[in-house]
Amino acid sequence: MTPSHGQRVVAIVVTYQPDLVELACLLDAIRHQVLRTIVVDNGSSINVNRFLADRNEAGIHCLCLGHNHGVAAAQNVGIAWAREQGASFVVLFDQDSIPESGMVALLYRTYQRRTDEGFRVAAVGPRYVDDRNRARASFSRLSGMRILTEDSTTHKDGILADFVISSGSLISLEALSHIGDMNEALFIDQIDIEWGLRAKSLGYQSFGAYDAVMTHSLGETPLCILGRKLLNHSPLRHYYIVRNAIWLMSRSYTPLGWRLYLARMIFVRYLLYPLWVAPRLVYFTMMTKGLWHGLWGRLGKLESY
Repeated sequence: MTPSHGQRVVAIVVTYQPDLVELACLLDAIRHQVLRTIVVDNGSSINVNRFLADRNEAGIHCLCLGHNHGVAAAQNVGIAWAREQGASFVVLFDQDSIPESGMVALLYRTYQRRTDEGFRVAAVGPRYVDDRNRARASFSRLSGMRILTEDSTTHKDGILADFVISSGSLISLEALSHIGDMNEALFIDQIDIEWGLRAKSLGYQSFGAYDAVMTHSLGETPLCILGRKLLNHSPLRHYYIVRNAIWLMSRSYTPLGWRLYLARMIFVRYLLYPLWVAPRLVYFTMMTKGLWHGLWGRLGKLESY
């Protein structure tokens, strides 16, 4: 199975001010799992193109965008390039992810099994492990009004999920042609959630492949506030988190259960970050700006703040 599907899979790595040692580890890890790799750099001050040229490695193409267009735009550039290469699948990566050996083959196996069962598969994602605390991620889906999380090893053919995180996800170009590319207006946050919910509204289903493993970092050093573990994202990142969540709540394809979940997430962040995490006023200001911009549908990159 591995040689046949490897000839059709293109890896898309999005970078912005990458740690070059980490980037080299990622490229080494995926080298024999895909046919070709495209690195799309979002305007890093580091010369990523020269770094890749010095590696002198066949099968890696680099495209530097000049400035930061956002994660979704960079992913879409890579997807367009993969189409030009005649790929059947893309597998997306953040710069701080490291897939285990054979991960792509395991993702493809889940895709094939679920397709054979009659599912229209949107994306298949790996089980990721936070490389700082070894915490294992679960997969989420809506059941009635409740968000269920599941990480059972008994689902050998893939766990049903409403979305999978973009890094490490295997997506067919055929599905992308029906569902559409990533929403560039969101810029950086909840792009994978939006795409997954949009796909589900069109009759597609995402899956988590528990036996496919990838190490991945989801933020800065985790915080523990009042017994609750939170990702230590910056105030600017919180602007995008709140704005995109508010906007996503207004979409017709976002189920009520997910709207309630997003509303609760915003409330908890308002309750904790401005009170417990410095700079408190900056967190409050950026989150409030995100709230208003989300309500008014003002998306894209925040140019000044």
